[in-house]
Amino acid sequence: MVEYEIALSRRPDDSTVTAVLHDVCKGEGLELQMKTSLRKYPGCTHWHFKRSTAPGIVEVTWWPGEAQQRAPRLWLSIHGNRKAAWMSDL
Repeated sequence: MVEYEIALSRRPDDSTVTAVLHDVCKGEGLELQMKTSLRKYPGCTHWHFKRSTAPGIVEVTWWPGEAQQRAPRLWLSIHGNRKAAWMSDL
């Protein structure tokens, strides 16, 4: 798995992260496939995006970090078995 950290210049709220993420993904032709959370990151929101019927899934995780008293974190994950050629353009 490869992770790409997204640098945050300030602490955005959940609604801002969600709105910007969906706008960016829509602009890249990505469709939401799933929205959930991850046990490893309590309080996080985790999305799966893909490009129409093409193979491959990009995972995005937003972890505000407030409950853990830590800085917020936003990152993309691409698992080896979910990688596709179109992802190099992102």
